[in-house]
Amino acid sequence: MIRLCIALVLMAFPAGTALADETVSPCVNALEQVATLETALPVYKLVGTDSRRYIDDADRPAEIARLKKIVATSCSAVNSKARQSEESEATRLHTARSVQCTDERDKLSRMERKDSRDDSDDVAHQRKLVADMCPTVPTANVWLLAATFR
Repeated sequence: MIRLCIALVLMAFPAGTALADETVSPCVNALEQVATLETALPVYKLVGTDSRRYIDDADRPAEIARLKKIVATSCSAVNSKARQSEESEATRLHTARSVQCTDERDKLSRMERKDSRDDSDDVAHQRKLVADMCPTVPTANVWLLAATFR
């Protein structure tokens, strides 16, 4: 299921966009953060290397309002084509910051270990998937979705 979701996003948003860069525009970041906070899932920010600070549900509306002000001032309001591009980049960023992409990057790391017994074609496929869909993106001082288990 996770691979299907990633594959569908991959088809919709081709690789080679600005996400491969280490910089993310304030507009794209704010759009992605609004999408993250508007979910019903737990959301957190990384604190240090191994701690998380979760946002209280009561604090979400104020944070969303703050981010929407950034969207209003930094995103294209006149040029619909530019705005569509910003929204596409925000969707790709949201995917790259997802739990699924974290899992895919971790899987690639395990597959690339010297003691791995994974087939080279499988490793190459995983590298391509990570490069196209799950590039390493900034995660400092941003809201991230927490994994949930059923």
